[in-house]
Amino acid sequence: MQKQTKQILVVIALLLVFGAAYGGMRIYNDRQEKQAGEEAEAAKTYIAGIKAEEIITFSYQSGEETLHFAKEEGTWISQEDEGLQLNQTAVADMADTIAELEAEDTVEEAKELSEYGFDTPANVITVTTAEGSSTLTIGMQNSITSQYYLTKSGEDTLYLVSGSFPSAFGKTLEDLEDTTEDTEEAVSETEE
Repeated sequence: MQKQTKQILVVIALLLVFGAAYGGMRIYNDRQEKQAGEEAEAAKTYIAGIKAEEIITFSYQSGEETLHFAKEEGTWISQEDEGLQLNQTAVADMADTIAELEAEDTVEEAKELSEYGFDTPANVITVTTAEGSSTLTIGMQNSITSQYYLTKSGEDTLYLVSGSFPSAFGKTLEDLEDTTEDTEEAVSETEE
């Protein structure tokens, strides 16, 4: 009986040791993952250097016209047609896209910007915060990487950004109109 008691105590002690070792390894691994995530985030280069909620106004080119949007009392409005009901989510997504724009690479010692399509830019985006305004100019697409060249006003750096970035700013005012009211009216008319 004493032998069985000793064996049970040894097994319990071993379980406690292994449990503590497992817990210690979990804590260590979690800390390592958190540190790696923080280092990866710190290594990212956000071009605009702002948060989406700081954006007061922004504009971009859509075809032959430039569309301007302003945030008034938490609501985005079109400065071209203040009566137009905008899809707030769609406009806020564009502001998020500006704030979260990340440089995927940079071009060292870019001398002649016209070689990168800046003599006829694909788009020009201007963003304003309480701190001031900056302009993001999108050049041509790199045919090998599918990334776009981009410059920011006041900086000499030539950035390469995701190939999907310019498409976020290809919407017309009609594309950004809030049509949920029209859809609700059409549904209620068909139900009658």
